Amino acid sequence: MTDAEDALTDVVRAEWGRLVALLLKQFRRLDLVEDALGDAVEAASRTWPTDGVPTNPAAWLMTAARRRVLDRLRTEDVARRKQPLLLVDAEHHQEGARTMADAGHLVEDDVLRLVLMCAHPALAPEAASALSLRLVLGVPTADIARLFLVPEPTMAARITRAKKRIVGAGIPFAVPDAGALPDRLETVAQTAYLTFTAGYSPGTGPDLLRADQSGEAIRLVRVVLGLCPDEPALVALLALMLLQHSRRDARICDGRLVLLADQDRTRWHHDEVAEATRLLARPRLAGPLTPLAASYVLQARIAAEHATAPSAEETRWDRVVGLYDVLLQVAPTPSARLARAVAVAEQHGPAAGLDALEGLEVPESHRPAAVRAELLSRAGDVDAARAAYDQAIAACRNEVETAFLLAQRDALPSA
Repeated sequence: MTDAEDALTDVVRAEWGRLVALLLKQFRRLDLVEDALGDAVEAASRTWPTDGVPTNPAAWLMTAARRRVLDRLRTEDVARRKQPLLLVDAEHHQEGARTMADAGHLVEDDVLRLVLMCAHPALAPEAASALSLRLVLGVPTADIARLFLVPEPTMAARITRAKKRIVGAGIPFAVPDAGALPDRLETVAQTAYLTFTAGYSPGTGPDLLRADQSGEAIRLVRVVLGLCPDEPALVALLALMLLQHSRRDARICDGRLVLLADQDRTRWHHDEVAEATRLLARPRLAGPLTPLAASYVLQARIAAEHATAPSAEETRWDRVVGLYDVLLQVAPTPSARLARAVAVAEQHGPAAGLDALEGLEVPESHRPAAVRAELLSRAGDVDAARAAYDQAIAACRNEVETAFLLAQRDALPSA
């Protein structure tokens, strides 16, 4: 990438949600705002390499997008659009309609305001989360598809339908009042965790991790916790994300992926581990819990087993497997089953791990094949391991992970 391309990628990743929020405040038109901002990014990709990166890249994009919205408004028959397509402020609601806006006092964080808007109950939770990831947080559609384990065209269609529902039906999206906020918390939590995962383990591109994106997800959860400090799902989710995020500096070395067992644990952020441990000790997490909150608690306790073990060799794999067994009763996802198979292999050997993998398929993911390849290699089945690595490499879209898999395959002994 050129310096201009790097700068554009960085500003889009860091500022997309804030730019969308600012434009929506001014124009209240979802259809125009998203198109205009996309046009501004495209214009930047053409002009910055030749004209140079502006002093304030975010302001450049904001100015270019605002001009495009104004150009569109000048050419529209505004009189035919008496009702705005996206209502943000309470004064635009029809007389007698239920006021859902907080007038900006309940939530002052612009990005969180948009996430809460996308969590409108008229949208299914998965559609709301996908829309937030794409519209508010700028996560690529390909990465969102991999998070939801569906093909990219399927996810693109879902996001398009969600946007059409907003625009076509004139849904009055607004920040909910305090009474309506609890109904949206689980959707917001799911969105935050998906955002974190997209940064912690990007499905595509040249980065093994995008710590700024994961950090933004943690920040959003902290802001919501300020509004609902005892919400178990948010407390457990914050603990989970802090435990995973604490390893960010040790997960990559000289551009190469470093597996958990090989990481330099002195590079972990132990202050974050300590904070997460304190969160997990809160009495409110003892129950009763919703299934989502329980799944976050269990995942966080699994992460805590790794984070507090003095070394990889001293990890209590029996506890980890036991926690995964409970997690699969609460949330029987393919990802949890895959992670359990890894833990079983560590406790009982590669043959047991391969048995636990039997029949597991995770659509649009290279990870089952990668795990199978590693376990086959440990079991001494070199030919099968090589074939599994080939399968994983073909499915992998992350450049750092692909390089790691290629190195692992090439390190296999000759047949």
